[in-house]
Amino acid sequence: MKLDQTLIDYINTTFHEMKSKDDFLSLLNFVKKKIYGEDTHPFEIKNINYYISSKSKQNRYTRFVIKKKSGGDRTIHSPVSGLKALQKCINLIFQSTYKVNPAATGFVIGKSIVDNAIVHSGKNYVFNLDLKDFFSSIDQARLWGRLKVAPFNLNEQTGRLELANIIACLCCHEMEVERFDTINNQWNKVIKNVIPQGAPTSPTLINIVCQRLDYYLLAVAKRFSLNYTRYADDITFSSDHNVYQKNGEFIAEVQRIIEKENFNIKDSKTRLQKRGYRQEVTGLVVNHKPNVHNNYIKQIRHWIYVWEKFGYEYASNFFIKQYLKDKINPKTNTPDLSNVLSGKLNYLKMIRGFDNSTYIKLNDRFELLLNISIQKNENIVADQSTLLGMPEVENNEDFKLPVLHTPKELVRILNKFTLNNSALKYSTHNWDAGQDEDIFKDLPDFLKKASKEFNPVSEYLKSLKKELHAKIMSFLFNEKVGEKGWGIYRVKFGWSSPELLKEMQISDIKPENFTLPQNAQFRLETNRGNETIQKFKQVIDIFKNEIEIRDENSILQDLLLEKHDKHLNGFEIKEMQNLENTNFFTDVDYFSRALTLIFENIQKRPEHRFVSYILVDEPDSNILEIIHHGSTAKGKSIKDKKLSLESGDFGTISMHLRNLCEWSIESEFKEGPIRINFLDSDKDTPPYVKIDQVDGFKYIFKFYK
Repeated sequence: MKLDQTLIDYINTTFHEMKSKDDFLSLLNFVKKKIYGEDTHPFEIKNINYYISSKSKQNRYTRFVIKKKSGGDRTIHSPVSGLKALQKCINLIFQSTYKVNPAATGFVIGKSIVDNAIVHSGKNYVFNLDLKDFFSSIDQARLWGRLKVAPFNLNEQTGRLELANIIACLCCHEMEVERFDTINNQWNKVIKNVIPQGAPTSPTLINIVCQRLDYYLLAVAKRFSLNYTRYADDITFSSDHNVYQKNGEFIAEVQRIIEKENFNIKDSKTRLQKRGYRQEVTGLVVNHKPNVHNNYIKQIRHWIYVWEKFGYEYASNFFIKQYLKDKINPKTNTPDLSNVLSGKLNYLKMIRGFDNSTYIKLNDRFELLLNISIQKNENIVADQSTLLGMPEVENNEDFKLPVLHTPKELVRILNKFTLNNSALKYSTHNWDAGQDEDIFKDLPDFLKKASKEFNPVSEYLKSLKKELHAKIMSFLFNEKVGEKGWGIYRVKFGWSSPELLKEMQISDIKPENFTLPQNAQFRLETNRGNETIQKFKQVIDIFKNEIEIRDENSILQDLLLEKHDKHLNGFEIKEMQNLENTNFFTDVDYFSRALTLIFENIQKRPEHRFVSYILVDEPDSNILEIIHHGSTAKGKSIKDKKLSLESGDFGTISMHLRNLCEWSIESEFKEGPIRINFLDSDKDTPPYVKIDQVDGFKYIFKFYK
């Protein structure tokens, strides 16, 4: 989030004036409105008390493991949505009250790996070293001690020590870590409250705790006439002269400082790179200027060529074969070729710039291939041909494969409304910010640039979800939107409405403050109350609420409660978890239609009156579970026609959810407890999976971020 200086100064002043937990709560709620919008639900004291209580420690984080590129595992602890919202606000407060050392380039607003690498470009010697267990090496006591001194001064003398205790507790987590025993000269595993890798606050806290480390290492660099930067745990020195001898004075001094600051060097990652050989800093080649490897470009070009020459299916199979060949673990989930190419091209744009000729040519070829594949009606997912994991029942050939679809592609397109330096972003964000950043000059220029950004994916989105495509086109580009309108409420106004263009040509009015013509105004009834839609800002909010489950308005929780109240009279909610403060892109209208059918099915089994709604926040997705406790399909076969998706409610639900999310059910069937994967974009996911047990009839939806 980009902050203006006035806001930074206010947060900084308020932080240093706060004395109590109530003052801290007030500042958190002020910041929350800046992050999530004015309509967000405020935090309450009970939210803070819950997450600093020892009773919540088992329910604060989700733990998962990801593979490192260099091999080995990295453990990530992702906070639950309520704690994550608190941490996002605390993080913004820290960013406003602490000035990062210029040598620190990782997790700093406005800086990237390019800023880290450019310092060391064109040098004779580049010296790299990594720190061992970087995040978990900082425990709660150390963070607490850092908060007691300047610039935070949360200590006994200022009467604000309680705030240091609260913040340190909210930002740390108990886990098993390694600590070096100097007496026995060995590493031991111990339980400690440490900074978890995966929390929004952790990167900023790392830079704060490393203030003294950066200060001393920068001083050593100046003493020996070297350049120094630190990107998280990746430390780099460079120079035109060699002071990097193994037993030399410089190396000894660096080791002494790092050990004194209670960090440990990872010897396997220490290396000296000389001119004449490839020199790398945070994955970029720096022999002349920051750049990707030549093989990076060759790989993109090669995959695009195979796609152009032989079609997507052949190219995808070729890509998967190469991908699995390069993986240590062949069971690793295989990504789609189109997603990989999109990500690699975005990375190339960041490193070389959006105007780089190589990027432009490759991206144009890629966008053209996407459009051609849609016109040819090709699946941008490899075909699934086997029933892996199929339960042992008769006549397997009667079973239907799960329908293939691509929800990640729909999310990728909708994410264009959040991309920096794009006009599309400012159709739903602050208009003034777009003009201040010189993205566009006026409304005609905005519409022209927005159209240019949307056109390459327009037909693709239309093939994925034509109703969603029509909604976006009407909201942005239809001059006659006043005739039919768009969306759930048939809103008869949009960015291309002639009245808005005329008003902005003769006045300085901001688009969001524009008063709608009488024929476009209407009364909107929601579970939050009645509202008259009179301003264009309200129209923009309606559009955002129709393409995204938004955390600031607790849309998901309200939607589920609305369905529950309408359809499940007499049913009780047994459990409701993590439904607030979550967001993901989707077509909310069609997701709501699918939910209606699901709730109507639950309603048919009133003898089982307990229902739970649980959201699991994964790093790349949000998984919603609706559990009808005690209700099963026992006695019904998984071959039942009602589960074939050819007709009935489940077939309609499938059509509503196609390209929006992955969809599964779990229940007790005639063949035993089984999960049926109705919609799954992963070609290796079996349609039927035996599971150990079930607690009722469960509906599972996986929405990608």
